[in-house]
Amino acid sequence: MLRILWFVSVLAMLSGCMSHSLNMYGEIDVNEKSVTVPPGAKGLKGELKSYLAKEGWQLAVYRGPSISEGSLGEQTKIESYDTFNTRYRLMVASSQYDICFNLSPAINYEISFIDNKNGSEVFTIAGRGCESGVIQKFKEALSGEGSM
Repeated sequence: MLRILWFVSVLAMLSGCMSHSLNMYGEIDVNEKSVTVPPGAKGLKGELKSYLAKEGWQLAVYRGPSISEGSLGEQTKIESYDTFNTRYRLMVASSQYDICFNLSPAINYEISFIDNKNGSEVFTIAGRGCESGVIQKFKEALSGEGSM
């Protein structure tokens, strides 16, 4: 009995350390499923890219060209900006701090899904927890199940 109580206490402590903050700011246009993703396949970044590919998203690693344009005259004004060949952009940062009971990495993370058409964030997810739980939160946000 003492062993069961100890096990339940440990589980409660570990689950208390998990937190996910999902913020929805817009909606995904499912008719334009293209996204610029960071290079590499390790960890959370690789898992998110695999999920997007399975869901039929077109993945691109590089953004479009940087553009500098302006006009000469009395007041010279030159602007520089990056262009993108995709509708959306995925930004991911994560670091592993432990391992979960399901052998999924325990991570601190931050995810931002950006609409390149208007430059706004569609959703953000940040927190700490099992990588598998983070993937589930990402699926919810991508499908619009997160709260607005």
